Amino acid sequence: METDNKNQRKKRIMLITPMLHQGGFERICVLTARLLNNLYDVYLITFTTKDIFYDVSGLHLIDLNLGAVEGRAGKIINICKRVRRLKRLKRELGIDISYSFGTTANLVNVLSKDRDITLAGIRGYNAISDSGAGLIFRNADCVVSCTRTMEAKINKAYHTKNSCTLYNPCDLEEIKELSQREPYDADKSTVDFVNREGTLIVSMGREDDLKGFWHLLKSFAVISKELPASRLMIIGDGSYAEYRELADNLGISDAVCFTGALKNPFPLLSKADVYALTSQSEGFPNALIEAMACGVPCVSVNCMTGPAEILAEHYENCGNQNIVYEAEYGILTPIFEGVKDLAPNITEEEKKYAQVIIGLIKDKAKLQKYREGAMKRAKDFGTGRYVMDLTEIISGV
Repeated sequence: METDNKNQRKKRIMLITPMLHQGGFERICVLTARLLNNLYDVYLITFTTKDIFYDVSGLHLIDLNLGAVEGRAGKIINICKRVRRLKRLKRELGIDISYSFGTTANLVNVLSKDRDITLAGIRGYNAISDSGAGLIFRNADCVVSCTRTMEAKINKAYHTKNSCTLYNPCDLEEIKELSQREPYDADKSTVDFVNREGTLIVSMGREDDLKGFWHLLKSFAVISKELPASRLMIIGDGSYAEYRELADNLGISDAVCFTGALKNPFPLLSKADVYALTSQSEGFPNALIEAMACGVPCVSVNCMTGPAEILAEHYENCGNQNIVYEAEYGILTPIFEGVKDLAPNITEEEKKYAQVIIGLIKDKAKLQKYREGAMKRAKDFGTGRYVMDLTEIISGV
């Protein structure tokens, strides 16, 4: 009697990301591959391995060698090449589930559908309005959002076949272990900066306008006047040349440190007194969870999407983006309006954000409350919960 070979073997999962340079969804893609590697036959697909940042040792990595190209015509041709190459790979490998991360990968994934079930991972709020979003949302077998708010907005705007929410994972044990190591990839001046006396405020993210770092620097200028021993450290990839100039113009350059990209930021992050997030928008801010896992109290703008769902037990009650919410696990502040402004003037919004942080730093009982709350909440986003939720999704599609 013949047996169904497909039912006898492990499911074959394809995880697709455009690149593996430093970035939030790239990190989640690699971590997902590691977490699923013993449960399924996992293939990690990237359009190019140029500037690879993450450790992919032990993973089945396939490079399509079809990186980004210039010009509209070139981009269209490149998409067609990626689709053809990926469709052939899906067929040759007998892929059951194809899970993509980011708009570019999602588009290629749904267009290359063969016999596989396509999961389109939506990692950023702006992805809802990206070019090709409608095509992705209507054709993916399941749209996987990283926040409930995002899933609701997508379902309201588009007719999806199926949708769900899957929060990003945080490897709590690894972060704990890494935080206890020496900061081997930070230079001596950075380590000396962290070890100076006074309050340390930290933020993490690549040099990107969406992160709103000019707001953070201006707010910190207010903080440093009231708390002269305070320091600000920004961890992330980029030269930050214009922000260094802004810090100089604000007269705070000696109290600000830009570390650049660090493979292990946790020894530095764990020494922070406050984590500050000033983004214009987020998908699911991984760095916020990582800071909480290190026991760092968090102050975040109530931007779309993610901070409210992370910091508040009932995020739906924090819908007013113009007031302060002292939520269960952190403090949500009003969003910043307006466009990027590198002049050394300071707005009322930036002054108000600064006052929230100042108030938290001065209130030792509240600081301790949010330190404990941060660590408690981080456990809700552990890898065990993520694997359980993702395997349910895979079984259900």
